[in-house]
Amino acid sequence: MQETFIATEDGLKLYCRIVGEGDQTVIIPQATYHADRFDTLARGRRVVLYDPRGRGRSEAVDRSRVSLEYQLRDLEAVREGIGSAAAALVGWSSLGMELFVYTVKYPERVTHLVQLAPLPPRRTPYMEQMIADRERRTDSEAVAALEERQQAGEFDDDPARLCREINYLSWGATFADPVMALEVPDVCVHENEWPVNLAPYLEALLASYGDYDWRPELRRVTIPRLVIHGAEDNIPLQGAKEWAAGQPHARLLVLQGAGHWPHYENRSAVLESVDMFLSGNWPPGALLVA
Repeated sequence: MQETFIATEDGLKLYCRIVGEGDQTVIIPQATYHADRFDTLARGRRVVLYDPRGRGRSEAVDRSRVSLEYQLRDLEAVREGIGSAAAALVGWSSLGMELFVYTVKYPERVTHLVQLAPLPPRRTPYMEQMIADRERRTDSEAVAALEERQQAGEFDDDPARLCREINYLSWGATFADPVMALEVPDVCVHENEWPVNLAPYLEALLASYGDYDWRPELRRVTIPRLVIHGAEDNIPLQGAKEWAAGQPHARLLVLQGAGHWPHYENRSAVLESVDMFLSGNWPPGALLVA
């Protein structure tokens, strides 16, 4: 395993973790959140995980330099930095959508695309549905109590502890079993993940998406594409179906008993399916969507 930093075109340093070696390269953003979850994919492959700008171990950045376009440029910097002409991509959550956009922009640089619990291909109507469902699942009394403690100054000298408590409440609402949130690494050891820094970052990134709709671009992507969706994800299943609907090169795999973190909730099924897909075969249960 190798850890390094790769420079972006505007001079930032991105944390990068490289595992294994082989003819096939797999690039996976959000290294800090994934930890070693994808390491078994490195048998006969080179798996490259990195933190986007302003996240995890990567260099902090002003929100004026946070956007979807910067995300795409940074992936280009990583690809060039590791000397890969083309790579398979695995994108989780919002990055499942972002990596599709990258593939549209640079089709010759992507061999396979895994969209793991991705944001839907269009903002309307799914964003409001996602937010409403997450609020429904969240313990509102616990949130109110935490806000009172915060206002009383309890966390003024310990922002990392505030980060952990917020994450447990918010992440728990996105798991099929909230207790599984404890399996996620402690990302709060990194200042980038503290609420005071992460909130403006996410606000800028989401604003840069605009009222997007990538459905007209679906047929432009002809590489193999696997969409994995947890049956209990707060992202509507219909949104996941739209990523594959009518696309001969795409399949949808729905995993029971999983929410928005299927690589933690049903790790073996996710890794076996992704491994099979990257080897050139559709995993069992991955279906065409009419």
